[in-house]
Amino acid sequence: MAPEVAGRASDSILYLYGITRCAPVVVPSVPGVDGEADVEAIECSEVLCWISRVPTEQFGASFQKRLEDLEWLAAVSIRHQRVVAALAEFTDILPARLGTRFLSEESLREDICKRKPALQADLRRISGMQEWGVKVFAAPRALALPTKVRSGKQYLQAKSNLLRSRQPQVQDDKIKKFARELAQVGIATSEGGRISSGARGLRYQASVLMKRTDRAKLEKLLRRFSRAWKGTHKIEWSGPWPPYSFVSQVAKSD
Repeated sequence: MAPEVAGRASDSILYLYGITRCAPVVVPSVPGVDGEADVEAIECSEVLCWISRVPTEQFGASFQKRLEDLEWLAAVSIRHQRVVAALAEFTDILPARLGTRFLSEESLREDICKRKPALQADLRRISGMQEWGVKVFAAPRALALPTKVRSGKQYLQAKSNLLRSRQPQVQDDKIKKFARELAQVGIATSEGGRISSGARGLRYQASVLMKRTDRAKLEKLLRRFSRAWKGTHKIEWSGPWPPYSFVSQVAKSD
């Protein structure tokens, strides 16, 4: 999350969605992050910054406190993502993180000017690219407690063995092979790091940066491994997304 906005008070501040090299063929007509403001572009150091002018009352100093309201946060997050996705349909975009805000056009331009070399490098890197999310799950095995146990101790031991057998095991060679081939199809991959214990059976997760024209290669790879792993592993994928996982920090709130 972005830090609170500090400085002089005004009726509205600028909320940043992302940065593009040029305007899309179709300017998105989706509502801004507050549900009402228009989405517009401001030229800054040879790039376009896509912003909305949102109420200071909601997105100013009280923003961090409002994040504790989960319903409000969910609505803001969805609107933010919709704007970024609408722009990404027509042009390459460096998405800003949720809650990136500026007091004025001047402060926005100053920040972008300082980051110009990194932004230009990122825009070149993601040109013609899309992000896809990939997860591999171990298929659940049909296991049951023994029907005949002679003592409570035996029952507890059998239950403990059953629970251990359901835990995802250490990443094996098949998963490693899949990860290598996925990396070869994409331009870059970002693995999920520590796998969440809340996702039962999750063995591998990654984001992959792909050329738009290579989507068929990705789908072919996923279908091939899905067939080979039938009954043992399940692959889930989502996308395409704007390249959230493959951009530098594009802005710092003022």
